[in-house]
Amino acid sequence: MPEPTLSPALAARYGVGRSSRALVVGIVALVAVFLAVIGFVTYRLATNGVQSTLLRFTVVNDTRVDVTFDVHRDEVSDTVCVIRAQSEKHADVGYATVRITRGRDHVAPTYSLATYALATTVEVLGCTPNDPPRVDLPQFLPGTTNPPQVTAIDGS
Repeated sequence: MPEPTLSPALAARYGVGRSSRALVVGIVALVAVFLAVIGFVTYRLATNGVQSTLLRFTVVNDTRVDVTFDVHRDEVSDTVCVIRAQSEKHADVGYATVRITRGRDHVAPTYSLATYALATTVEVLGCTPNDPPRVDLPQFLPGTTNPPQVTAIDGS
C-alpha cells in the first residue's frame, strides 16, 4: 500500500514538510557529541587514578584483624586509604585512615587494624591520591571509640 501524502496546500497549512538531510545529520552529530562529553565526564569523576582491592583479611583475635589489600596508583605520590572492620551486627569495630607513602605504583600491604571487638567483615572503603577519600564516616556503637591506629604504611 503506498504511503499517504498530503497535498501541497495541506502540507503548507499544517507545517508538514520534508526535513532537510543536513538538519538531521547535524542533530545526530550534536547528540553524539553531547553523549560523548557526558560519558567522559562521568568516567573522570568515577576514576581517581587509584584502584584498591581487598585481597584477604585474617581475624587474629578480638582486638586485631590483619588486612591485605592491593593498591595500583597512576601517580607515584602519597595515597590515602580508608579501611573499616565491622561486627556481626554491622557496627564498626575498627576504622583507619592510612597514608601509604610515595614509592612504587603497585603495593600490596598488610595492615594490622586494631578493633575493640571481634570483626567479621573488613572493607577497603577507598583510596585516593594525597587526601582522604569521600567515604562513609565511622558508625561506632554509642559508648565505644575507635582504638588507636597506625597512620602510615611504607609504599617503597
